[in-house]
Amino acid sequence: MDAVLMSRAGSQAETDIYVNFVDSLFADRRAVVFGLLLQLAIGCFVILESRSMVMTIWPLLFMVSSGLRYVQIRSYARERSHLLELSEQERVAAAQRWERHFTISSAFSALMVGGFAWSAIELIGSEFAIIAGLSTVFAAVPTIVGRLYGSIRLATVMLFCVLGAPAFSLLLKGTMSSFGAFLLFIPYFFLVMAMVRNVRSTVVEAVRGKHINSDLAERFDTALENMSHGLIMFDRSDNIVVMNRAARHLLQIPQFVRIENRRFCVLLRYGRRYEMISSRNMEVLQKAIDSALAHAGDKVELPLSTGRLLEFSANRRPDGGSVLILEDVTERARAETKIRTMAQYDGLTELPNRTFFAAEVERRLSRASDETQCVLIAFDVDDFKRVNDSIGHAQGDALLKAIGKRLRRHYGRRAIISRLGGDEFMMFVDHDADGFPLESFAEGLAACLSRAYRIGPEQVLVTHSIGIDCCSAAEFNLEDAMIRADLALYTAKASGKGVWSVYTHGMGDRYMRRQRLKGDLARAIEERHLTALYQPIVDAETGRIVSCEALARWNHPTLGPIAPTEFISLAEEMGIISSLTRYMLDKALKDCVLWPEHVSVSVNLSAIDFRRENIADLLADSIAVSGIDASRLEVEITESAIISNEADMIERLHRIKRLGVGIALDDFGTGYSSLSYLHRLPLDRVKIDRSFVVGIENGKTPLALLDGITSLCRKLGLAVTVEGVETEAQLDMVRATGKVSRVQGFLFGPGLPASAIAEVANRTRPIAETVSVDEPLPAAVAN
Repeated sequence: MDAVLMSRAGSQAETDIYVNFVDSLFADRRAVVFGLLLQLAIGCFVILESRSMVMTIWPLLFMVSSGLRYVQIRSYARERSHLLELSEQERVAAAQRWERHFTISSAFSALMVGGFAWSAIELIGSEFAIIAGLSTVFAAVPTIVGRLYGSIRLATVMLFCVLGAPAFSLLLKGTMSSFGAFLLFIPYFFLVMAMVRNVRSTVVEAVRGKHINSDLAERFDTALENMSHGLIMFDRSDNIVVMNRAARHLLQIPQFVRIENRRFCVLLRYGRRYEMISSRNMEVLQKAIDSALAHAGDKVELPLSTGRLLEFSANRRPDGGSVLILEDVTERARAETKIRTMAQYDGLTELPNRTFFAAEVERRLSRASDETQCVLIAFDVDDFKRVNDSIGHAQGDALLKAIGKRLRRHYGRRAIISRLGGDEFMMFVDHDADGFPLESFAEGLAACLSRAYRIGPEQVLVTHSIGIDCCSAAEFNLEDAMIRADLALYTAKASGKGVWSVYTHGMGDRYMRRQRLKGDLARAIEERHLTALYQPIVDAETGRIVSCEALARWNHPTLGPIAPTEFISLAEEMGIISSLTRYMLDKALKDCVLWPEHVSVSVNLSAIDFRRENIADLLADSIAVSGIDASRLEVEITESAIISNEADMIERLHRIKRLGVGIALDDFGTGYSSLSYLHRLPLDRVKIDRSFVVGIENGKTPLALLDGITSLCRKLGLAVTVEGVETEAQLDMVRATGKVSRVQGFLFGPGLPASAIAEVANRTRPIAETVSVDEPLPAAVAN
């Protein structure tokens, strides 16, 4: 006890006040267990939300601190009966000793609470972690006011330990807002201490007044009436002696109703009469209150018809009476419900998260028969990244929220729906064994999801790709079904946008092949097992080879030749396309050195390669290693490599241009085909796509299209190469325009090894005629 109080401890009243205060500190061991469970729950939720292993230390520390307090309470309980037999001075000395024990253990517990809040703010920093950390801090403050008012020193130590760490964390952040928040802790600290002093002073004076005079008893009444918690005191016979204003308010008992010397069951009947408490709750509560009065520390919750939730706790006094504390815990219960909801549901769409989705599926399966049809559906938004880029991430989140709302409205009663993350969703439906209308369900889902969404002032129309797996409940395994549904989704995406696909065994085979090719491709690139072939590019007038386009070829040791469209897309997906480009660039320049000087080489750059800031340095390094003249290298780019960030891409093209390397725009006439690129980009050449050549000899493709594009390019000072020339008739018509400098196509031969290019480089007739049909081409060439 504080010095002011201890100086008067010679009187029986002061001794009783002090000893009873210390006794109350060790009276509620169940509160320690319940507080530990709440701390563990909040700590685990933060760990699950943040996935941080660092935070796992706090549940352990909470258990250590609560264990220490629990052991102290048990030790005190064993010694308590002995303390009652001691003299006045011995009782005060024993109480001081136990108060010191309680101060040490409580300070340690408070430091753990403050340290947990600090870790949640500093190490995690998410909104949930910050709320959870601060909730544990401010949840401890009412305990300081409500229980530790008897010792200003103890209350000060506890409050400093609880608030110190989060306040210090805010101070160290160094921002104006965090500093302002830190400053708020100072008046809050003094406000709480003022409340402690006020409660302490009021309660002490009121208790002393029982031994001194009735005037001080009025102060005790004042303290009771100003307590935020409801308080009901019972005598030895469990009749009500005192009920404060807060208790009347919580139980909605008017002031004119006399409650003194009545049993608690009378209040319950009053509540039932005015429909505040149901008959069932009245019986349950009466039993719980009787148990709480018989076993100090038990807590009982009671829902009222008004929607409020009350918590009751009781303590036996040494004189045989009891004290019942009532607290409105509605907001706390709502916060706990919110925490549980956050642990089970996606915060954006309010759909079950992956963990809760799995639990709900298992629950549904436990009630299904073996013949029940189980359908798992995986779907996502087509080109969602482009949606985010076009309307913004905030609007993209609004779109996902709208999708979740639509799914709940149309399928919430018949299906379990989850948002797995990003724009990925999953749905589980079970159906009787007599057959599931799979096709109509899939069409209906696609139609439902593909309708326009109103996002603010805009209407957004998106499509979804859908993958479906279906099997009986006896065969259903969620993890395997998710893999199969994802494979079906992958197949649907490969088939186009807004398409649904049902899993078949062939999809698994294709998936396994694709996974195998990924590993083999990485090794093939690393070990230089890919080969390079060169397709001739000839002068339109002389037919003489003037350049060659480098083509990557991969002959798998067991699967045979793999199509470039397949392994190049795999390299891009795996993020190793740059390694493939570097290999082809080094190989092409090394081979080109051995050709006649009038023959150059052309190497394709992917969009991923071109986004690298050091692409010009890579080209310069390869040129320096090979020793070739930079003018003999030409790089081919597509419009897709430029459109994502045009300003940066143009700057990189100028850096390449300054090296002396030629730049060609490949596949012109496909994709976006923006004519503005022809004068904004530092181009040397435009390669006209083969689609302008196919069918010109029989009029299926108007020659005027080719003539118009070539005329425009020539006027802009750009050389023109026409791709896809396969017949003499096509060649004659291309030449007739008089505006094409080079042609390329199978008319002049397939992709050839570097040695073959060196052999026929000086011939002026079509290369296809120079290759003997009796000399078989390598397998990679023939394919």
